[in-house]
Formats: sequence, structure tokens, C-alpha cells
Amino acid sequence: MTIFWAWPYSKALDLEIQEVNEKHLVIAKNLSTAFERYYQDVLGVFSILETGSQKQVNSPEFNAFLNSFQFLEVAVITQNGELQTCIFSRHEQCQPVTDNAILLLAKQTLEEGKIRISTVTEAMNIDDNPLMLVVKKLGNQILLGYLSTEYIIKMGKRVAFGEKGHAAIVDQTGQALAHPLASWVKTRKDMSKVSAVQKMLAGKTGVEKFYSPALKGDMIAGYTSVPGAGWGVMVPQPIKELEGTAVEIDKAALMVMLIGIALACLFAIPVSLLIIKPLENLSRTINSIKSGESQVNLQFTLSRAVPQEISELKTQFAHMMETIEAKENVIAKLAYFDSHTGLPNRNYFYRLSNKALAKMITLNQKGALVFIDFDGFKEVNDTYGHKAGDELLYLFGQRLTRFFQLNNLSKSELAFYDALPEIIPARLGGDEFVILLQDVKDKQEVASIIEDLLGTVFAEYKMNQQLNLKVTGSAGIALFPEDGKEYDQLMRAADLAMYAAKSAGKNTLCFTEESCNR
Repeated sequence: MTIFWAWPYSKALDLEIQEVNEKHLVIAKNLSTAFERYYQDVLGVFSILETGSQKQVNSPEFNAFLNSFQFLEVAVITQNGELQTCIFSRHEQCQPVTDNAILLLAKQTLEEGKIRISTVTEAMNIDDNPLMLVVKKLGNQILLGYLSTEYIIKMGKRVAFGEKGHAAIVDQTGQALAHPLASWVKTRKDMSKVSAVQKMLAGKTGVEKFYSPALKGDMIAGYTSVPGAGWGVMVPQPIKELEGTAVEIDKAALMVMLIGIALACLFAIPVSLLIIKPLENLSRTINSIKSGESQVNLQFTLSRAVPQEISELKTQFAHMMETIEAKENVIAKLAYFDSHTGLPNRNYFYRLSNKALAKMITLNQKGALVFIDFDGFKEVNDTYGHKAGDELLYLFGQRLTRFFQLNNLSKSELAFYDALPEIIPARLGGDEFVILLQDVKDKQEVASIIEDLLGTVFAEYKMNQQLNLKVTGSAGIALFPEDGKEYDQLMRAADLAMYAAKSAGKNTLCFTEESCNR
């Protein structure tokens, strides 16, 4: 009983730290993905200011569009900072002359032929809060936008757990963009001396322990960077909170020990024998879990003479197992499935494909890898915005799963796909989708399936924004084992076939060695 009391504290602390390594890093990566999309959207909106018509740029709808992306003011200025054209302003009019410090930062940020976002700064004549500059060189003039950091701050505030668990976001030089301490955000606190921040700015991803001067204690954090923008995202939590959880478990274990000794002394061997049996069953269950079994038996019955504490222990243990399983499903969903379509992601598809190819080799079966790419998906994003593009990808994924009758999955999607169904669709990224077909008869069967598929999924889409979009796609097909027996060989062959379909006029499918079919 003494050993049982001493063990949970250290084990619980290890488990808490292990959970941080998984959970905090996942949260940091999810935030990074959101910020990367926001960064790309801002660049896309800013590019319209240069290429769009004057009528479009000056329209109330477009002004509302700029306002939704947190732009405070957009103007064309001279190299001396004098206003040439006021495109948008939340105030009545744009600033006639740009502040010298802002003008200097804008010139330092400029890069020929590219749109760039500066480090965080302040412009009290524009807004009381920190902001960033979005700039592009237009001949001898500068297209200058003032971008609020409100969205970044709001996203950072959404992450809060424990007593002091939070998110910290820094710009490309380590200055605070979002932080629980409002004073750090207001003064653009330089956090670049923190080792985790230095690694974020170097583009690295991981988990690290470090000392926080803000919270005056040791922290453990998952961290990553935002591609393109160069911002850093860190999700730290005080180690003391993890130790506190372990202490509570230690106290509970001590109470169990004292109760156990009292019962043993009071009832001695007869009652001990009644208790041993259910504990043995629980022990076997724990050992099954430790050995990696996902399904465990908690259906054994208890004698009426067994103390209520033992019965409650079984009940709570069963609830704990259900909670763990639910968390594992959530983590699996984040790690293995695409968030927009619900289909397996690139990494999971790679793992499933290798298992399926090995199975088909063993059973001497034929198969096919189909690479599908939208025709003109970029124009959808550029014309209607990334929100419409995301909705189109979601609807496409829904049609894909309905076509292959994959809607009624088991309770665990991970278990369903790990069982290697004969048809495995996935999203590689962007508008690229792949499908692995197993145990097919011949090329004609594959062509028939894919032609029916393209006719179904590439049709008119009714969007939530009251848009009706007619989209098409091109497909490249690699046959197994004719075009390769390994994943990389098949993927390369299918990719080349897809590009052949694009070259043949789009809305086409191609096999690797024959002409294309419209």
C-alpha cells in the first residue's frame, strides 16, 4: 500500500508533461494554421487593391470587405510620405502626411515586386493599439495599409486553460502581438531573448521548458512558426500547475491507502478475499491497457458483499476509460484527418496506402491510384474569397464520401480506415485529392468508376453565400502494379497523368500510358 501511494505522484507528473507535449503542440499548430490563412488572405485582399478596378475598390462592399480584415486605412503615398490617393479609412479621411517613423518602417519593409507585412508598431494618429503595415512598391509611390492586430489578439485570448495556461504570439522580431499581459501587447514587449521564441523565429517546431519573467516561474510550452509571415506561436503552461495535479492524485492515493489498511485490519482475510477478486479484474484491465489493447472488459460482476468503494472505483475507472477514448478520438481526428473535408490527410493516406499496397501484393490483387485536381480553383478563391473556397472543398468532400458510400462510418473513423476499406479517398492539400482503389479487375473498371465519379462530384454547387458554381476537374490514374508497386512511384505516375489531363484541355481523365478521355 505504501508503494501504491508513492507511485501515482511521479507517474501522474510524467503523464501531465506527456499530455502537454501532445496537446499544447497541437494547439500551437492549429493557431499557426489559422494565422497562415489570415496572412495569405490579407496579401490576397491587398493584391486586389492594385489589380482591381477603381469602381470595385471604391465600392461600399469592398470597403466593408477591407474593414472585415481589420484594415484601418489604405492609401497611396509618395516617397516623402505625402498622400496621393485615399483608398479606405475608418476615419473620415486619410492622413495627409505619413509620420516619419511609419514612413521609415514602410521603406524598410518594402521588397521589389512583393507585398510585405512589417513588424508590429504604433501610429497614435491612426489607432491607440499596436498595428502592422502592409506595403507594396508602386513605381515611385508606395501602397500603404495600416493593419490592426485585433484578430491576432482575439485568437490568442481564445486559448486559456488551467490557471495560467495561455497563448503568446510574436512578430518576426520577437515583439509581442498577443499575450495575457495587456501591458506587454501595448508596449510591444521584446520576447526574443526567450529560447523558445528564438527557435520559433528560426522556423522550428517543438516543446521546451523555460523560465517566464512574466509569470516568474518555469513553464513548458509547445511552439511553432507561421509560414510566410514569420510570426511565432507559443502555448505555455506553468509546471507548478502540473505538479499541483500530481499532488492531488498523491493525496487521493494516501486516502485510499489508509482506507485499505483500516479495512484489512477490521475484516482481515475473509473480506480481503472478497476485495481481491475485483481488484484482480481491474489489474488485468490495466495490464491490457498497458499492453496496447484498445478494447478492455469492464463487464465483470461484483458480489453484493464487496464494499461500495470498490464498486465506485470500477464505475469511475470505466468513466475514465470513456474519457480517455474520447480524447484519443479527438487527437486522432486532428492528427490524421483534414479539418475541411473530414477525409484522411496526406500523412494518414501515406500510411494507409503502404499497408494497402502490401496487402494487394500478398493477395496478388490489382489496384489504382487516382489523382484529382480542380480546374480553376484559384479563380474561385480570388473571385469569391477563401471562405467560399473552403466551403467548396467541404461540399466536394461530402459528395466524394457519398459517392463511395462512406457516410456511415463506425464510431471510430480511425479504426474504420485502419481496417483498409477497398476505397480510400483523401485530401493532399489545396484542391488536390487522391483515391486508392483496391482489388479491381482491370483498367476498364477503373475508368468506369472514375468517369461516374467525375460526372457526380464535378457539377453545380449551391453555396451558402447564394452562389451557384459549376466546377470541373482533371484526373490522372496510375495502375498497380503496372505503373509501380510503391507509393512514391504510383503518386508520381498519377501526378504526371493528371498534368497530361490538364494539358489535354482539362475536365479530362488520363491513364499514364494512353490518351485522355473527356
